Amino acid sequence: MHASRVVFSFFRYRRSHAYASFLLMGFQRAVGGRTGPAGHLRLMGCGSGNGFSIVPDFSRYCVMSLPAEPDGFDALKRTRLWRWAAGPSIEAVHVVLRPATGHGTWNGDPMFAYSGRRMGDGPFAVLTNARVAPGRARAFWRRVPEVDRSLGEAEGCLWHIGVGDHPLLQLATFSIWENFGAMRAFAYRHGRHPVVARESQKDAWLPESMFVRFEIEAIEGDLSNYPRLAQIAENLAADSAVERVAV
Repeated sequence: MHASRVVFSFFRYRRSHAYASFLLMGFQRAVGGRTGPAGHLRLMGCGSGNGFSIVPDFSRYCVMSLPAEPDGFDALKRTRLWRWAAGPSIEAVHVVLRPATGHGTWNGDPMFAYSGRRMGDGPFAVLTNARVAPGRARAFWRRVPEVDRSLGEAEGCLWHIGVGDHPLLQLATFSIWENFGAMRAFAYRHGRHPVVARESQKDAWLPESMFVRFEIEAIEGDLSNYPRLAQIAENLAADSAVERVAV
């Protein structure tokens, strides 16, 4: 199944419930995940801090939802895995996306159906996923804090977090950028990322990787702690209203 619409949901829990969510991540297949008639769900943990730490943040988790049909997100929300993940949360942020361009696989699966649309001048999202060769894990994680700091300081990076379902041998990053130029400057010209990327290729750290650019369709949920996301959500809603009037 290659999804043409994707939803990333970020949940925060009270500490008293956090470890139950950690157990759910390990046993998600047993409660109806990950793939069914309604689509694909993947429950992942987040690292502490900005999510790039090797130390987990047991109060925060991410669900990646890939509906079998573009308008099938509501069907996924009725699944047991979704209800058990979302129900106890005290904060939820949902980013609704359409895959535009990308390459690579996640556990051998391309996962996404790309529209081929070019990024415009506005905000867009990026997903990267890296599976780390066991013999290169120490070198990889030594470099992650450098990239995390560089990303946090990158001009035009509006939000970022690291997620994954294996604490040592896999790291996915989800980020939202102000525009395409800002992302390219970080990826290829400025900061530590270009240096670490060349090192990873030279020393064969990553036997599998993925890079995807998404159009942002909507941002919903509890945005009071995320003013930049709230501003994007407001702008998207205004643009949608203008389009409806024009039609």
